Amino acid sequence: MEKLFSPETFSFPFSPYPIQKDFMTALYTALEDGKLGIFESPTGTGKSLSLICGALTWLCDHERNEHEKLESILKSSNDNASEQNGSNEDPFSWLNQQAEEVQARQKKAEAKLKLDLLNKHSAKLSKIRKESMQRKLKHHQEDRSTETNQRFQNLKQRTNESTVKESENVDEDEDLLLEEYDVSVSEEASDEEDSNDGPHHTKIYFCSRTHSQLAQFIGEIQRSSFGENIRVVPLASRQNSCINESINKLKNLSLINEKCLDLQRKNHKVTSTSSDGQVSKKARKSGGTSGCPAMNRNNVQLLSEDILTEVQDIEQIVKLGKENKACPYYATRASVADAQVVVVPYNTILHKSTREACGIQLKNNVIIIDEAHNLLEAIGNIHSAQVSGYQLSRAHCQLLQYRDKYQKRFNPKTLLHLGQLIFVLGKLTKILGGKAGGNPDDAISNVLENKIFTLPEFVLSAEIDNLNLFKLLEFCKSSKISHKLHGFSARYETTVNISKPVNKNQGMREFLKEMASKNSKNAEIRQSVEETKISTPQVVSAEGGNNPILSVVAFMETLTNSSDDGRILLKRGQTVGKGVLKFLLLNPAAHFQDIVLQARSVIVAGGTMQPISEFQDQLFLCAGGSLDRISTFSCGHIIPPENILPITLGSGPSGKPFDFSYAQRDSKAMVNEMGRLLTNICNFIPAGIVCFFPSYDYEKYVIDHFEKTGVISQIESKKKIFREPKQSSEVDEVLTSFATCIRRSKSPSDSKVTGAILFSVIGGKLSEGLNFSDDLGRCVVVVGLPFPNIKSVELQEQMKFLDTTVGRGGGQRHYENLCMKAVNQSIGRAVRHKDDYAAVLLLDQRYLQKSRQTALPSWIQRSLESHERFGSAFASLRKFFNARKS
Repeated sequence: MEKLFSPETFSFPFSPYPIQKDFMTALYTALEDGKLGIFESPTGTGKSLSLICGALTWLCDHERNEHEKLESILKSSNDNASEQNGSNEDPFSWLNQQAEEVQARQKKAEAKLKLDLLNKHSAKLSKIRKESMQRKLKHHQEDRSTETNQRFQNLKQRTNESTVKESENVDEDEDLLLEEYDVSVSEEASDEEDSNDGPHHTKIYFCSRTHSQLAQFIGEIQRSSFGENIRVVPLASRQNSCINESINKLKNLSLINEKCLDLQRKNHKVTSTSSDGQVSKKARKSGGTSGCPAMNRNNVQLLSEDILTEVQDIEQIVKLGKENKACPYYATRASVADAQVVVVPYNTILHKSTREACGIQLKNNVIIIDEAHNLLEAIGNIHSAQVSGYQLSRAHCQLLQYRDKYQKRFNPKTLLHLGQLIFVLGKLTKILGGKAGGNPDDAISNVLENKIFTLPEFVLSAEIDNLNLFKLLEFCKSSKISHKLHGFSARYETTVNISKPVNKNQGMREFLKEMASKNSKNAEIRQSVEETKISTPQVVSAEGGNNPILSVVAFMETLTNSSDDGRILLKRGQTVGKGVLKFLLLNPAAHFQDIVLQARSVIVAGGTMQPISEFQDQLFLCAGGSLDRISTFSCGHIIPPENILPITLGSGPSGKPFDFSYAQRDSKAMVNEMGRLLTNICNFIPAGIVCFFPSYDYEKYVIDHFEKTGVISQIESKKKIFREPKQSSEVDEVLTSFATCIRRSKSPSDSKVTGAILFSVIGGKLSEGLNFSDDLGRCVVVVGLPFPNIKSVELQEQMKFLDTTVGRGGGQRHYENLCMKAVNQSIGRAVRHKDDYAAVLLLDQRYLQKSRQTALPSWIQRSLESHERFGSAFASLRKFFNARKS
């Protein structure tokens, strides 16, 4: 097959800027060559549209090339056969010739099979598109909705009748009993998805952080020239795509997943109990229908076809699903096999079990991850977990009450695993300084410093090394224990009863002794839940949450990771309940390895990807990628260099050096100097100013000092002051007020107020994902360098790990990178299009160092001015804004 070369033109909706064309050309080449690409394109340069047009142009060319290759093989096989009849002096030539002919026939047969499959698949898609269009043209949508409503009512009636019939034989607690561990009903089985016998065709998986970003991406596709013919399928969790209100009200994603699967199982199995009270094997019901009204197979199939014939975002699909009583979650999954582009959130592609549950195939497909500047942190967050002492205590007590109420109805294997789980919870509580069944609000006599364990060290210290955690976790998953325990808790509103302390033995012997004791004392079974409510138990704090077993199981899963990839952090509090066990993922590449090794090409893109070495060293190389497979692309901004004025400033108006390091930043003299600078720039910079501080505490300290010294009133004479809100729900209100104030200041009036200033925090609610374009951000001020706390145990462990794996100095580079990435994100909030303009002030003498400046985005570096003194910087600022006065 001939290699594809980047075309001269792309299907861009308008004439692209040179940097956009360069971006698309580099992307096209990277996809064709199977590269691991790191792409940087500043926000405002049309990055999303460049990704779409570059990637989809390649995909269409690639599909056409594959088809032509197969046709070429068939043609060349016929031509070669006629050329083999020439004379040959070699006596064994006939043998070689026959071998070549066999090989050619086999190659031809394979090509013909693939081509036939492709043609059948193409015909199938054409038929689907035609039928979908006919349904819409003939208003079958309404007819189908009416018909479905009738089926829905019939289904509800049958379900209710079935429930009444079952209740004659099964008591009200039947739904709370654990699923049998022997019976593995996977999500795939509940789906009963058809095996995909069609041809493999390359897909592009496009990922971003939030559903709103994905919706914007789909909107860009809809408006592009690809919107009519490309097959796009958005995937979302049940939380975002379920239309069954009884499931959605659960809020927690794990509970939503289990409840959905549980509803589907109800039509397949019922639980029967024998005369002695033991649970027998699950018996199949005859002629059952799905427990969820939205799981009508015909409607789901029709919805999946509609998804393939029109580009829609997840909200549009959910709306369509509600209209037609068809499950959007399963309809989108059914569409994946025939999709060309699959749009998914980060978590879906980065988490292996989620990826597999969604049917995402990595092999020979393309992965594009947008907004990837925090990708390493995102992988770490997805695969980290923590559990508190309150959660352990509450889960322990809930499990005890659950087991004691139903233990006569569980088989020995289920009781064994329940006992093991209770045992593990007790041991985890003990390592926090408490005891199984003890009060989590009890004070700890000796509060020790935070401690770090390797995974083997922790398992030994917790005395759970003799248990098979893999099997125990499999039991938790198969039995649906979190869902059952949540239902048990909700139904009986269980009061947590703190048991008396048990005798202390060690490790496995204690567990075996406990189990033996329970088997020999059937007559002394603990009181049921209803009976324990009569007593006056000690109540565990509500801080444990309604379903703490979810956090417990998530933490236990981390203990099965590779021993080198993570650490366990033990934080003991003043009480047992306030203690925390936390798994820290030190090697994000371990969970990115399958993606790197199996995918045809992986592209990570963002507005600010500096420092690129971080993605190269900590992600691609550590995940098994080779250096020659990595390609990088970084383009400038579409704005002219003269429209941005970045300044690094080492001192204030009176000559006081700016040193906002942790040791020096509380200096009142330096805060006063900052106040003088802000007062000065507010006098002549128009419209909006955004000022970023390194932390919330420091922002409060500075504002409090400004109020005492009168700086606030001086600033308010020119700019109305806004502050970043503490609650995320208040962000929109603050931003709206900020924008309204700036807009009003532009209109003629007697007021001397020329705009507004917004005090914000680096890494806070306003430093990422928000646009301060045009008058909203004529100047961005960054105070100091936001280095993370070097004394943090987590950070120190991460730095040690990088020194070992990446090489000497790797930890320090990581520390520096964390700081500069946060700075770059804050800077990127301003200057969003080619006609925009803004100044950027970096206040700290450390910004004058070359190493700091090279970590800034390239489009900032090209216009950067370094000033040790305020006077020269002030002159540059005045000149910059005077030149733009209308």
